[in-house]
Amino acid sequence: MNANAPITDLKIVAAGPLAIVSEIDLSTAVPGAAQAPIALPDLSSEVVQRDLLLPWQRRKVIQFIEEHLTETIKIEDLAILAKLSKTYFSRVFKSAYNESPYNYVLRRRMELAKALITETDGPLSEIALDCGISDQAHLCKTFRKVFGMTPNNWRRRSQVVRASVKRFPSTVRTEMGSTGVN
Repeated sequence: MNANAPITDLKIVAAGPLAIVSEIDLSTAVPGAAQAPIALPDLSSEVVQRDLLLPWQRRKVIQFIEEHLTETIKIEDLAILAKLSKTYFSRVFKSAYNESPYNYVLRRRMELAKALITETDGPLSEIALDCGISDQAHLCKTFRKVFGMTPNNWRRRSQVVRASVKRFPSTVRTEMGSTGVN
């Protein structure tokens, strides 16, 4: 096609979103081309899922978090595991779990601390270190923020419940239902 030639008698062949402008009349070049319609697949009904972690990514990331809960966990490390960029990983993680990776790890650490406080009589400073939290003050502040009470109040409550279960196992079990503490 010459750029200086006047535009005359151009043929437009449209195929979906693609349009080809040509001086060549394809209907004469290819026998039967004028009669044969071009069939393209209809992709309008397909749902394109974006901003989701794939099952293998979820499994790898959660397994890594659980195995390294007491250590420093960086978003860069989680993103590398999922083979995503750091910012995209953060966005899809929040979309999948309704909380940021940082908040997820912090919540899991608080759940671990809650279990350790209930099951052991160790000092809160040791429990904080066992949960990957820098010190007792940070543990107490975060624990109160997440659960609405201090770790010591939680420990006292759980000790009262354990003592009442030992004294009156059938009463506590019926009051708590079938999923009560044994």
